[in-house]
Amino acid sequence: MLAVHLLLAVGLAAFADALSPSGVVLAFVLIYVLLRLSSRLLGMRAYVVRLELGVCFVGWFALEILKASLDVARLVLARRVAIAPAVLRVRLVRRDERVATLLGCLLTLTPGTLALDYDAAGGVLYVHALDTDGASAVEDSVRRIEARLLAWLDAGRPAREEVQ
Repeated sequence: MLAVHLLLAVGLAAFADALSPSGVVLAFVLIYVLLRLSSRLLGMRAYVVRLELGVCFVGWFALEILKASLDVARLVLARRVAIAPAVLRVRLVRRDERVATLLGCLLTLTPGTLALDYDAAGGVLYVHALDTDGASAVEDSVRRIEARLLAWLDAGRPAREEVQ
């Protein structure tokens, strides 16, 4: 299944030199439509769903990084710097060290936040936030990233039980 997608991507890359930008977009749309139609026939539905969610996650996270960068720039360029840094405990939905590591890396990539430590026994991630009006805003941000990451990782798999 992955080989089909890789071959299509290589074919698109080979013809990208000869095509105009609108031709590249048209070829991409054509490949996408072919993958969607063939996903049911070839049994690759889970792969296509995971690919779609991955592309959506990367685009969404890039926008989150841009927004966080603008917030940090606003703080740095402000005449009066009134920040409220804090270290917060965030209990994760899933107690999986691999997911916690990915989430920690994503949080650390976001300007103004830093993942400090993960307590596997309690399922708690310690996060440093540069500026927060309250713990709930930072916790909501971590939960949004975690929910989208889990949706991407769990695409095409049976639902897992959440840890409370």
